[in-house]
Amino acid sequence: MWFGVSLLFKSTHVGNPDQNALWEERIVLINAESEAEARHQGELLGKAEEHDYVSAAGDQVRWTFELVERVYAIQAETLEDQTEVFSRFLRAKEVESLLTPFRD
Repeated sequence: MWFGVSLLFKSTHVGNPDQNALWEERIVLINAESEAEARHQGELLGKAEEHDYVSAAGDQVRWTFELVERVYAIQAETLEDQTEVFSRFLRAKEVESLLTPFRD
């Protein structure tokens, strides 16, 4: 069975407080026998994706996997063009946040 797994990552600049940390939500497809197995595979993938690098400004940046936020069972028998793989209900403030662009 296919699952959409929402992984949350956090970016921090080493040595700086992370009160304005940048977050990334990444939704991945995982083929698993159960929701628990999909969650476990998501956690392994998230940990494997952690990394550090030096930014253009010379800061040490660290991306860390924080958690599996949610696991969604995909109801489709087969994955094909226009298959719905993710949906959720949102409050007005959540939509406002999603539609607010990042400043460069």
